[in-house]
Amino acid sequence: MTAAQDVVAYLGPAGTFTETAARTLATGTDDASLLACRDVLEVLRTVERGEAERGVVPIENTLEGSVTATLDALAFETDLLIHGELELPVTLVLAAPAGTALADVTTVRSHVVALGASRRWLSEHLGDAEQVPSASTARAAQEVAGLGAGHAAVVNPLAARRYGLEVLAEGLSDRPGNMTRFVTIGRTLPPATGWDKTSLVVFIDRNRPGALLDLLEVFAERDLDLTKIESRPTKTELGEYCFFLDVEGHVADERVGDALAAVHRTQRDLRFLGSYRRSGARKREEAERIAQDDAAFRTSAAWLADLRGRIAPTA
Repeated sequence: MTAAQDVVAYLGPAGTFTETAARTLATGTDDASLLACRDVLEVLRTVERGEAERGVVPIENTLEGSVTATLDALAFETDLLIHGELELPVTLVLAAPAGTALADVTTVRSHVVALGASRRWLSEHLGDAEQVPSASTARAAQEVAGLGAGHAAVVNPLAARRYGLEVLAEGLSDRPGNMTRFVTIGRTLPPATGWDKTSLVVFIDRNRPGALLDLLEVFAERDLDLTKIESRPTKTELGEYCFFLDVEGHVADERVGDALAAVHRTQRDLRFLGSYRRSGARKREEAERIAQDDAAFRTSAAWLADLRGRIAPTA
């Protein structure tokens, strides 16, 4: 039996882009096995129960933006942490059971992100076909394989092969360079690498003019780059929103740690989602700038500590 610490749970079924991401992230772990899950929440619950060491889920697409099911699950459903990220190019094809012609297609199934990413192609070539959302691209392929003629799916080539479908058309993405970002989920924080990102959710103290500006100034004052700002409903009442932020750096870095402490002190709540190595190759110039900024911050902190050290003790 495979030990739980060798198991990687992912958004299934077999054949999803997430499986490809999980296989890439599990490289070098000889005994690792992949466990397909029905949805994002099941991936997280599997890790929480100790049935898998890590989970892999999609979180963002270049065309369709954030995967809201993942954001909401991380913010409201679990205390697990993001451990790493991976960006993969997305290749979409239209696939159907053998013998199906493009003119025969009356319904198209896929994940909502894939349907959105191929919206223009579907409108031009299958404008009258009903679009049916599925839990994943591979789930759509699985469903179409069982439904037979008249049904097609927008999937990756791996899913088409795995479920015995024929490719009717290739290159469905409306724009070149379509990428999806995946994150690994676990219980621990990886150490700082000098090329890191920290993700968090902030619930502002109260909705008032300038509240968001006050939050952003915490990071601006420390010369920290916010690479993402996104609002989502708090799930409590209409008109209340929380803010998902990605900031460059690791919680172990002085400036990032100081900023998080300030946000925790001044805002109603802060949900820390993790600090992890950024995807892509490290950019030397940017890494050097971050190191210099951190050094300057440490110098200023030491200067302040020295001043405070000169305060005479009370009688």
